[in-house]
Amino acid sequence: MIQWPHAPVHRLSEPGTYMVTAGTCDKYHFFRRTELLEFLHDSLLKLAERYHCSLQAWAAFSNHYHFVALIPEAPTLRKLISHLQTLTATEANRLDNSQGRKVWFQYWDTQLTFEKSYLARLNYVHQNAVKHGLVLKATAYPYCSAGWFERTASPSFLKTVGSFRTEQLQVTDDFDVIWERD
Repeated sequence: MIQWPHAPVHRLSEPGTYMVTAGTCDKYHFFRRTELLEFLHDSLLKLAERYHCSLQAWAAFSNHYHFVALIPEAPTLRKLISHLQTLTATEANRLDNSQGRKVWFQYWDTQLTFEKSYLARLNYVHQNAVKHGLVLKATAYPYCSAGWFERTASPSFLKTVGSFRTEQLQVTDDFDVIWERD
């Protein structure tokens, strides 16, 4: 296989569980306004349902997003990401009166094949708003899955996921984020 130097390799040839991180061009804060951040967040949830992907964790920010999802068939992840990024870029450009502007840069995906890796990444995504210094408790950030997870997971599973350390994970996440609260 040829390894292209300008972008990460996407191994999307089979169904499974994936963690995805996507970043905007030049890490620009296209989604800093509440209206656009809500649109990004809500679009991810709606499109995941439309493509029959079971979201396990998600977090949307001003210049990137993460999610962990169970992907039912091979081309679904690529279709979901393409649709999400086209839809949200179009809306950001419409609201900013900047038609044709490139919004998304690239995305990174990792197929999760080990339970411990999966659980650590769930914790990472749920706690990402805390990592970025936006909130002290992840459930206070409305554009992530931490609150949903706390409400719906069993206490034992919540405790198990929360016990996994995330410092050693290799996740592309060198983004400075903005959260402009209304």
